[in-house]
Amino acid sequence: MKKVAVALVMACMLIGASFVEVEGNLTCDQVTIWLTPCISYAVLGGDVSPLCCQGVHSLNAAYKTADDRRGACQCIKDKAANIPGINYDRVNQVGPKCSSNCPYKVYPTTDCSKVK
Repeated sequence: MKKVAVALVMACMLIGASFVEVEGNLTCDQVTIWLTPCISYAVLGGDVSPLCCQGVHSLNAAYKTADDRRGACQCIKDKAANIPGINYDRVNQVGPKCSSNCPYKVYPTTDCSKVK
């Protein structure tokens, strides 16, 4: 129960602090809103929620340029670094679990400037 509370608090913090713009047409706010439902899986495991998959599909549909992909990558990387207990292997499983391809993997060492 404590982990769920931490995940919910972090989700609220991420939404509240997500007004940074990413490169391209997407904003970090949009990326954060779409992917917030994925936080519980990234921290606790279990099942990926339908809302998480909906957000992943929305994000992938919103990519129009390489700048969009690079900006979203940087946003996800920056936000994930602030989530206690985040499991990057789970983060990178979300796309396949939602039957969606992600054009990059997110780890603390990911160089988002190289995303195409």
